[in-house]
Amino acid sequence: MYQANQKIKKESVQSLDGTVISYHVMGEGPGLLIVHGGFRASQHYIRLGDSLSDDYTVYIMDRRGRNNSGPKGSGYSVQKECEDVIAILQKHQVSYLFGHSYGGLISLHVTLQEPIKKLAVYEPSLIGYFPSDWIPRFEQELNQNDYISASTTLLKGLQMGGVIGKLPQPVLKNLFRSMAKGPEWEENIKLLRTLPEELRAGLRLKPTIQTYEQISIPTMVMAGSKSPRFLRTAAHELSLILPNKQNVILSLAGLDHNAPDEKAPAKIAQTLKYFFIE
Repeated sequence: MYQANQKIKKESVQSLDGTVISYHVMGEGPGLLIVHGGFRASQHYIRLGDSLSDDYTVYIMDRRGRNNSGPKGSGYSVQKECEDVIAILQKHQVSYLFGHSYGGLISLHVTLQEPIKKLAVYEPSLIGYFPSDWIPRFEQELNQNDYISASTTLLKGLQMGGVIGKLPQPVLKNLFRSMAKGPEWEENIKLLRTLPEELRAGLRLKPTIQTYEQISIPTMVMAGSKSPRFLRTAAHELSLILPNKQNVILSLAGLDHNAPDEKAPAKIAQTLKYFFIE
């Protein structure tokens, strides 16, 4: 397991509806909050936070339903997620916000409600671009506790995994079957269970790309050249309508959707530092 260079503190805050939201704190300097993506939690962004912590006080939240944060609760929605983010922003007077994937979608909606200095998003999961025909099958497999099939459906549905994701379903299932053991698999099961409500909440939003024309703060949109086309298209079209875009990077060469959390956190941190510097 990766060991961060900086001491990591654990703190929490109550959201507007009373739900406890837990987060890690590391480093010193202006506040920068990381909002993680779907099928992810705070632990997947420690390397990114560590790479930023020499210049910023980094807050890495656990969104609802993960680790020490409270459950999604009744009436779960993207707005609830926004309120969780805003609670941390207000408590610590955080100036900068970074959202990845589903966290990018949340972060865009946060900036429509809460003043911050700058926003950066990496491949936000914008509704209207996001493929959704696979979701009913995925939900059915989860309801049957068939996590191997659900993992395969998720990877295929989101066009993820690179070469591995293009394998025939029987081969891919055998691959997941060989990995279906130990603490990491148990963590995967927990994270798979967080997805249906988040997917449905995102689909209920029904915003158009023009919704984000109201975002007036400097905003950077990033995408990887190896990511699925629907994510790159969404990032490109978002960048075109933002009124105050700065340093929009549409194709980070050689990177895919998991650059911030797995593949290239140091490179993403370097890009964020360049953008957030005053």
